[in-house]
Amino acid sequence: MDKNYTKYENEKIKLDLKDRKILYQLDINSRQSNAEIAKKVGLSKDVVGYRIKKLEENGLIKGYYTLIDFSRLGYFSVRVYLKLYDTSPDKEKEIVDFLVKDKKVFYVAVIEGSYNIDIGTMVKDIYEFEAFWLGFKKEFKECIGEERVSIFTKAHHFHRAYILDKKTDDSEVQFFGGKKIVKYDETDFEILKMIAVNSRVPIMDISAKIKIPPTTVAHRIKQLENNKIIQGYRFIFDFQKFGYEYYKVDLILKDITRFEELVNFAHKHPNIIYIDQTIGGSDFEFDLEVKNKEEFLKIIENLRKEFPEIRTWNFFSMGSYQKLLYFPDS
Repeated sequence: MDKNYTKYENEKIKLDLKDRKILYQLDINSRQSNAEIAKKVGLSKDVVGYRIKKLEENGLIKGYYTLIDFSRLGYFSVRVYLKLYDTSPDKEKEIVDFLVKDKKVFYVAVIEGSYNIDIGTMVKDIYEFEAFWLGFKKEFKECIGEERVSIFTKAHHFHRAYILDKKTDDSEVQFFGGKKIVKYDETDFEILKMIAVNSRVPIMDISAKIKIPPTTVAHRIKQLENNKIIQGYRFIFDFQKFGYEYYKVDLILKDITRFEELVNFAHKHPNIIYIDQTIGGSDFEFDLEVKNKEEFLKIIENLRKEFPEIRTWNFFSMGSYQKLLYFPDS
């Protein structure tokens, strides 16, 4: 057995280099096999399996999911930031639980700052969102202090280069914002439904569940990847147990002539993991994971020096994702 497996101290998990390499490979493609990861990190597949299991058991890996560009399935996303008033912890839990159970909600995050809850919905049209939102308000209107609604148009998802102390990140997965709606059938839908909630689910399990040959499952998945419906495979990361903090930043710009340069800055930065493009939000939004607030403020300072076009900025910190699922009706 691997004698150098991850050790834990309080809630922060201490990782050796092999653990970090495994995590990075899972962040790049969580669907790759233990044998494939083993070749890349210089361990046996059994040791890789053991280490992954320990990381799962201790909560650093909270699950696996598939990045699905649901805009290619005919859906779009409306985001809501909520500020809650006059609520108890029990009431806040009731609100979060209500949102988690709703099939139109693909993510729910508890946040700290100007707002308390960040909600992402997946809907066919604005009227479907309206029906969801009115239903939510009927239940919890007395708790809603402020709300801010915006529409996602595009999102970029970057890999966590900081896990390996890399200085830059050259990889990108654009998981939302396809301009083309792709045809799919019930079999595709059932495959996506299974793989959305667990990107590492074996092909044999999918085959047995939906009763088609394993070769057909593999072919269908490949088609879904080629059609950009499946954008990638990731894992749900407990950044707090890694000893990191999560911040989301909103920039208001004097002009947008250097927008693409901002995108490139975010793309290359090892700590920046998302860019969101929205209607009704700020001019430029990005998410990052850092060691502490001091590191966060240093990144912002460097950004403002490089881009004097930034008029003002705001931020909030992320507590945790209560739901993260890029698929409807799962």
